[in-house]
Amino acid sequence: MSIAETMAPAAGALGFQARLIDYRAEDWRPARGAATVFQRHHWLTPFYAAVAAHEKDAAPLIAEVTDRDGTLAYRLPLLLRRGRLRRIAFADLNMTDFNGPLLGPAAPRDAAGARRAFRALKAALPPHDLLNLAKMPAAIGGRPNPLLLAAPGLPSAVNGNLLVTGDDWEDFHRGLERGYRKELERAWRVFSRAGDTAFRHITDADEALAMLETIERVQKVRIGSLGEFYGMDAPVTADFYRRLLRTGVPSGYACLTVLTAGDEMVASLLGVRDGETYLMIRLVHAPGEWSRVSPGRLLIHRTLMQLHGEGYRRFDFSIGNYPYKRRFGPTRTPLYDIVQAATPLGVPALLRARAGAALRRHPRAREAVRRLMGKPPSREEF
Repeated sequence: MSIAETMAPAAGALGFQARLIDYRAEDWRPARGAATVFQRHHWLTPFYAAVAAHEKDAAPLIAEVTDRDGTLAYRLPLLLRRGRLRRIAFADLNMTDFNGPLLGPAAPRDAAGARRAFRALKAALPPHDLLNLAKMPAAIGGRPNPLLLAAPGLPSAVNGNLLVTGDDWEDFHRGLERGYRKELERAWRVFSRAGDTAFRHITDADEALAMLETIERVQKVRIGSLGEFYGMDAPVTADFYRRLLRTGVPSGYACLTVLTAGDEMVASLLGVRDGETYLMIRLVHAPGEWSRVSPGRLLIHRTLMQLHGEGYRRFDFSIGNYPYKRRFGPTRTPLYDIVQAATPLGVPALLRARAGAALRRHPRAREAVRRLMGKPPSREEF
């Protein structure tokens, strides 16, 4: 029996009611601007399938809030994670870059209405110690995020990096810093003249899955050489990416582009898109002689150029403030967390979240704490 089937039908709060429902792919086909690129069936179906296969202490938890007439206000893809603490969090597991609700026509736009809807939501949730809703944008499709209208959000540990271009690709290209633009042009000439080299967009699922094996092998070596933890081979993560490519590449939701030299992968870039926004989620390049052309940056540039030609104007470089992203000129977009303790067991986690948010306001102190904890210096720019 699912969690949804064990709960009361609905919990109401002054004009809003909430209930738990089972996951259905058809519920996650949002109208334009009603969700981020992640809150849709293309992402959630492989995610929940991978969780069911590998995470026995996590259960899907889909919450739906409606107004008194039954019109959708918002729908949330969540997980209930059991252990020492009972945690309710977004369907994430460190794989989703941006979280948030799928907005409906009745989504509240003012704080008072948002608080009423949020009270209804919390009344419908199963018993838990901690509610942790992380990595949320303040607005979705130009509309305010009703969760953040309802409850004060803490600054998230990460942020987005959104680049919005005009209609003329050459205007954007010429707008890059001159030295960087010349470097990209030189790198493309060197790469394209080397013989048997190509930029490709892979649209066949079997070919994409074969390429994923190379991506995983190369990325594991690369991350290990930097002294960082490589967690992409965790069973749930590895399974999720295979499911995502198997269905997302043929549908066009997952966009896998590569630079190749003969049979060799020089660089690969995996992104997801919704018809309006393209968001890159996994970039890897092979070490060795091709490093001289900065293949990762070169592949990003060629991918943006192709997608711009297909009509895309919004490109999100996702979380992580690495120097290579800054050179393309994206704007940092803040993300926020809602962390609430529902029982005394959740209080320590809440205090840690607040302390982390305070520390993030002081980058030098943050790096000092990293050193005290024995962690390597961050490669990000703050």
